[in-house]
Amino acid sequence: MARMSSSVVVLVALVSLASPQCISDNDKLSLPLTPDLEHITPFSLDLLKKFNPPTAKGNFFFSPYSIWNALVLAYFGSAGQTRQQLQNVLRLSGPSNTLATYKALERLYEERQLNTSEYVIDLANKIYVSKRLALRDCIRDVLPKEVENVDFTQAIQAAATINKFVNEKTRGKISNLVTPEDVKKVQMVLVNAAYFKGLWQKAFKPTNTLKEAFYPTPDKNIPVDMMRQTDNFKIGDSEELRATVLEMPYKGDAASMFVMLPFKAAKGSVETPLDTMLQRLNVDTFNAVVNKLRINEVIVRIPKFKLEHIITDELTEALEHLGIKDLFSNDADLSNYDPEGKLKVSKAIHKAIVEVSEEGTEAAAATAFIGVSIVSIQKPPRPRVFICDRPFVFVIVDNVTNNILFMGIFRQPVNATRR
Repeated sequence: MARMSSSVVVLVALVSLASPQCISDNDKLSLPLTPDLEHITPFSLDLLKKFNPPTAKGNFFFSPYSIWNALVLAYFGSAGQTRQQLQNVLRLSGPSNTLATYKALERLYEERQLNTSEYVIDLANKIYVSKRLALRDCIRDVLPKEVENVDFTQAIQAAATINKFVNEKTRGKISNLVTPEDVKKVQMVLVNAAYFKGLWQKAFKPTNTLKEAFYPTPDKNIPVDMMRQTDNFKIGDSEELRATVLEMPYKGDAASMFVMLPFKAAKGSVETPLDTMLQRLNVDTFNAVVNKLRINEVIVRIPKFKLEHIITDELTEALEHLGIKDLFSNDADLSNYDPEGKLKVSKAIHKAIVEVSEEGTEAAAATAFIGVSIVSIQKPPRPRVFICDRPFVFVIVDNVTNNILFMGIFRQPVNATRR
């Protein structure tokens, strides 16, 4: 069975804004069929670093694209300084272009799924609105698939409605994103669900998977199921990151996993290679090494693993540090949804899960924001060796839109005993 990745984001909030049309100056602006989302890579990398300061420990996994999507829903309902902060942090080029890009992406993902069975990249957004909130009529016209009325006074049923949507879109990987308490007495919940399932273009043979030592720290090791193969892959070194990067494509070439493995620390060094790499990781260093990857024969060894992570308060704190401040305060302006301007985001929830095996990767994520009142190829004579026996970073990229779908840090095997 192919493995997958899932992610969900929820934002709960209230809103206010006035504009010449509904969401932008031109709600019907059209863009090319395949939008390029490389401009949101800085947001993805910045968010990863905010979630993982040098003091961070343990594994980590999330979907920056799921979070970005949920925040774009908030952006559509925003005005004034709230809109400007969202626009700056999310690297948006204005309401008209953002709405056109959003619509083009929706069409693109639908068409891709109709035309291929080699992989699944599925994203869906919802704006759950209280029956008591006087949402502007034009919002339903511009976002007809997204808007759905919910009676939040019936918190159990409201939570069940949201969780059913998330469960269906993530193929059962994320079944309980919100609780009745999360949505009790709120006016709006903004939700994104993301799902990815891909088979490796060059699969690992299960019979080659063997127990091998993984070193969370140089002086301690844990046995892991280490997948093994030797084949041609794109690989390259980055002195800026102090890391080697390997690209592992999925069937169809529509997506790839990039694995960033820090160089081993020198003997007697007090540096933590993973933390050093994360500090140096930015859009320039990431793009520089990806652009210079070259095909080599590579001996690959990487752990078979499954990660699950949920983020709540850390998400709002990270976004505030990046510059989205008003959205989570009494200064929030989401009046484009609610002309009375009574909304702010009171809570954010993000849940993501990934499973990497010999066949491929499966990942899912969901995000909710909850609102309340107020190439030239030269084969080397010898193969390169790429052994992930120490902490590493992995990134799942949609190659069609140049977009980071999921990101994770693998520091140590789950439910294992150190030696």
